[in-house]
Amino acid sequence: MAETLLFPSLFASTRVQDQPCALNQTDNRGLDLGLSLGSIDYDPWFIKKKMKVSDLGDLSRLLVPKRLTKKHVLPFMHKSLDESVHSSNGGVVTVYDSDMKTKHELVFKYWPSSESYVLQRNWKKDFVNVRKLKEGDLIGLYWDARSSAFVFSLLQRAVEIDTTLGYWRN
Repeated sequence: MAETLLFPSLFASTRVQDQPCALNQTDNRGLDLGLSLGSIDYDPWFIKKKMKVSDLGDLSRLLVPKRLTKKHVLPFMHKSLDESVHSSNGGVVTVYDSDMKTKHELVFKYWPSSESYVLQRNWKKDFVNVRKLKEGDLIGLYWDARSSAFVFSLLQRAVEIDTTLGYWRN
């Protein structure tokens, strides 16, 4: 069951407004640091995936790329949860849907047979069905270490060709 909540923004500024920002200032050796807040293009979606038929089917599981999981998730996960993820039952994780402002409990698990990570249990019900995910849709995920949860977003809908009308539609 989805629970509505307000999720704290990871991008909210924590700098006190009266404090000067050290960026774009000259350091004590007279060197221009050349940094500008305006040029920082931060993309939190470390894991991006185009939905495949296998991610949308009756097996109710999302394959999460192993390389990205090892780089962007596991190093920031509590040790006990990491151990659960690598156990036969997997570990229960919260997945926060940042678009819908809901959170869901899924199982995150390592599958040695395919050497991949998966999000299971309720994936199809809570995400595929509710968000009407289709093959080719681009989703984003990242692990929020402060809340020990995945954050999910539907980044882009797949573009389909409507052959009956002869034009592109989303």
